[in-house]
Amino acid sequence: MRYEDEAAADGAANRAEDGAANGNTGGSGVVRIGSMSGGAVAAGYGARAVDMSGHGPAPATSAQAELLDAVRTLREQLALLVPSEETAGVAGELARVEEEIAGTGRADAGRLSRLRELLGTGAGAVSGLAAAVAVTQAIAQVLA
Repeated sequence: MRYEDEAAADGAANRAEDGAANGNTGGSGVVRIGSMSGGAVAAGYGARAVDMSGHGPAPATSAQAELLDAVRTLREQLALLVPSEETAGVAGELARVEEEIAGTGRADAGRLSRLRELLGTGAGAVSGLAAAVAVTQAIAQVLA
């Protein structure tokens, strides 16, 4: 609802509060937010507020978002392999890339180059995973 003057808005808000105090939960109401930083607001029957303010920024570009998805998939697949120095090294770099993107919206180019090099050796079990190819391709898009 939009009110042209504050007096009308205040009157409607008071009527809505009076109705709720008398057990009337239906009808119209007013929600006014001048500005808000963090937190969440929901209004209306069945509304649900979800506060995402503490979860860092969204990936800076669609390429970073695709990279984040590919990294998460590869991390899941790595857990299925027999632990080794190779899997530990790749898992560590993947964790750092995921943390950077989740925390800042983008991953460092140097870190991505190191990860691409680890995945590009082609000698180990990790390079045989389809998700490793997807991560390598996503890195190429981000660095392009």
